[in-house]
Amino acid sequence: MKSLIIILAFVLSAWSSESVAFIKNIHNDARVKRDDAVHTAKIGEYLFSGDTIHTGKNSSIGLSFNDGTRIAIGPESEFIINDYLFQPTKKDFKFNVTLPKGTMVFESGKIGKLAPEKVNIKVPQGIIGIRGTKFIVDAE
Repeated sequence: MKSLIIILAFVLSAWSSESVAFIKNIHNDARVKRDDAVHTAKIGEYLFSGDTIHTGKNSSIGLSFNDGTRIAIGPESEFIINDYLFQPTKKDFKFNVTLPKGTMVFESGKIGKLAPEKVNIKVPQGIIGIRGTKFIVDAE
């Protein structure tokens, strides 16, 4: 009975949160850290604000956000979805992510076009090359 209550609490918690992205593709090893649990990433899996994605050696993962933003994360990377909000009818937008290490390719979606000032990508130290609405980040 206790296990059933815990499972129900987990399911209700997942329903109450709105997903912000999904995993479009995975090459080799990728993991998702949600709250204090880490699990192997799966194609089609929904992601939420607060999730952290880790990729292994020779691995990559492709993400598609609700506004159409696409991000490809390279090998041995860590990527954190700090805060994401896409509510165009209310003109509420947030795209706040961190890449503490690794590489990623960013292709802007609707938030980048409607409210580019709301797109924040944090890196500890790195280089950003902008090519229109696409750019590459290499964080050391």
